[in-house]
Amino acid sequence: MAVAVLKLDLAPPSNLWRSNHVMLGWAALALGGLILAGSIGLTWAAYRSAAIAGRLAGSLSGKTRATAEAQSQVLAQLRQVDVAKELPRWRLAERIYTERSLPWSRLTSELERSLVKDVRIKSIQRNRSTDMKVQLKLKGEARSREAEADFVESLQKNAFFEQVILEREGERQGGGVDFDYTLAVASIPPPYQPLPKVTAAPSRAPTALPRAAAALAATAKAPGVAVPGRPAMAAPARPATAAPPVPAQVPPASNFPPRQRLQPLNQPGQAYPRRRNGSQGSDQ
Repeated sequence: MAVAVLKLDLAPPSNLWRSNHVMLGWAALALGGLILAGSIGLTWAAYRSAAIAGRLAGSLSGKTRATAEAQSQVLAQLRQVDVAKELPRWRLAERIYTERSLPWSRLTSELERSLVKDVRIKSIQRNRSTDMKVQLKLKGEARSREAEADFVESLQKNAFFEQVILEREGERQGGGVDFDYTLAVASIPPPYQPLPKVTAAPSRAPTALPRAAAALAATAKAPGVAVPGRPAMAAPARPATAAPPVPAQVPPASNFPPRQRLQPLNQPGQAYPRRRNGSQGSDQ
C-alpha cells in the first residue's frame, strides 16, 4: 500500500521586517545616534547654563558684599555728621534750590498776565510760608473799587496762584484804594504760556478842523470877504496917493561890530596902531 504525500512548507511567512530588515536596522541605528547626540547637546547646554548661573551668583554675592560695605561706610559717616551744625546750611541750600525752581521772571510774567486797567503795583516781596511754599506780598493801589475787584478776580482765575489773601485795604487821599495782598503760589505750577503780544495803537491823522478854523478866522479878518453867517464887509476906499520915491541903493553894512572890523593894510611908512594891554581889537 502506498504512503500518502504530505505537502509541508517549512519556510516562515514573509513580513515587513524580513523583507526590509537591512534598511530598518540602519534607520534604527541612525535614530539612536541622533538621540544620543541630542542628549549629549542638552547635557552640555545645561552644564553651560549652570556655569553661567554660578558665575552670576558669584558676581552678585560680590556686589552684595561691596554694597553692604559701602552702606556701612555711609552709616559711619552719617553718625559722624553734626546735625545741629549742618542744619542751617542744608536749609539754605534747600531754599536756594526751591527758589530757583520758581524764578523772578516767571513770577513777574504771571503778575503781568493778571494785571488789569487802573491798578498799579508799588512793591513785591517774596518769602516762604510755614509749609515751605513760595508767597508773594504785594502792595499796590487802584483807582476804584471796581478795578480792585477785577484785579482780584483775575488773580483767582490764574492757576499759578492757588490763594489770594487780603492783608490790608484803605482809602487813598484824592480817591482810590490802597491794598496789601499775599499770593500763595501753587506747589506744582502749570506750564508757562507766553504772554499775548500787545501792538501799539495806530496814530490818528490830525484832523482838518484846526486848519479850517484858522482859515475861517483869516478870511473873517480880511475886508470884503463874505463869511458864512456874517454880512459881507466892504473894503474902505483909500485916497489916491503918489507912489513913494524909491530909496537909493545903500551898500549893506558889515556884520562885524565897529571894534572888530578888520583894519586896512598900512601903507609904506605908516606905523601900526598900538593896542592896550588886556584889550582885544581896541585902538589906543
